[in-house]
Amino acid sequence: MNNVDVFISGAGMVGAITALTLAKAGRTVGLIDHAPQAKLTAETPLQLRVSAVSARNLKLLSELGIMDHMLQQRMGYYQQMSVWDNRSTGVLDFDHSAGPHLGAIIENQHLTAATHAAISEEQRVQTHFSEQVKHWESGSRKVNIELSDGSELEAGLLLVAEGAHSTIRSQAGIPVQVKDYQQQGLVCHIRLDQAPTSTALQAFNATGPVALLPMNEGVFSVVWTLPNEQVDFWLAADEQKFVNGLQVHLNRSLGKIQLISDRATFPLKQMNAQQYYQDRLVLLGDAAHTVHPLAGQGVNLGIEDGQCLAGILSAVNLRAEAEVMQALKKYQRRRKGEVFKTSEMMNLIHHMFTNETAPIKFLRAFGMNRLNQVNPIKQWLMSQAGS
Repeated sequence: MNNVDVFISGAGMVGAITALTLAKAGRTVGLIDHAPQAKLTAETPLQLRVSAVSARNLKLLSELGIMDHMLQQRMGYYQQMSVWDNRSTGVLDFDHSAGPHLGAIIENQHLTAATHAAISEEQRVQTHFSEQVKHWESGSRKVNIELSDGSELEAGLLLVAEGAHSTIRSQAGIPVQVKDYQQQGLVCHIRLDQAPTSTALQAFNATGPVALLPMNEGVFSVVWTLPNEQVDFWLAADEQKFVNGLQVHLNRSLGKIQLISDRATFPLKQMNAQQYYQDRLVLLGDAAHTVHPLAGQGVNLGIEDGQCLAGILSAVNLRAEAEVMQALKKYQRRRKGEVFKTSEMMNLIHHMFTNETAPIKFLRAFGMNRLNQVNPIKQWLMSQAGS
């Protein structure tokens, strides 16, 4: 029977980065995913799902050696953000051009592939791609795991980074609280010929925000939040009708809009597991929580789950039950608090920008314009955007 310190189910962005972090800290790690090892080359078409990775986490990627495997021409660094409300005069602009990047827009597959490449150079990580956890049993001192190929392992912890629809979380019976926004995010890529460089753009409308996330050389990833009842219409609209609708919802002159990809959608829900661990089973990333994507904090929260857990475990003897349980309590307390703050802030922003009553409309315009004139507050907000 093979033994590892930590076994991770889910080798997406969060699971893979956590695996590499633990290995660099001296832990032996098993990493499994039902999909094959991720790969991406300069010739791979742009992927529709992207993430806004904060400046702090870009630094982490560099420290872990992941940046060595990334294609810089596919990194959408941004130093400015411009936000406006189409139903009032509210405008909020952030300019960080004098300092480091606020973050970068990265295709999910790109980040996953680069992390997998870095992991392939790390001897402490055993990878099991195109496989699944067939059976697991978590006790007070260890976790016994059986894989789909019949092999068996023992681990001190089983980390679950399988995403919002985690099979292991469901098998463990960990309850979740879900808030359905009754919205979907429509994603695609466009090209603009007059857009500002290195700038993330977001327009708020009654139906939800439209975000334009800079990829590179005039290409932007679109995340258009739509009510469920409008999704089919905009998916089926011909290219010109879609472009016209997008222009109306942006309500700014950014030059000619050219649709350069297919369109796809994903449902928007807030989810939070009632507990982030059970015995020696630990939830990370979307398996533990999902938030509204309007501020692009989802993947950053997940990465920080892994960093928090790795830091807490650094001095823990995984064979000592009391030490492990104390560490997992600390992890749950810290991450639940941080996720709650972010989730509630997203809920507040969502409510503020979808409420059409006159007082709320006035507060939107007044608040955004006031913040735009108060430099200390803007500096704090920029630090949050890059954290």
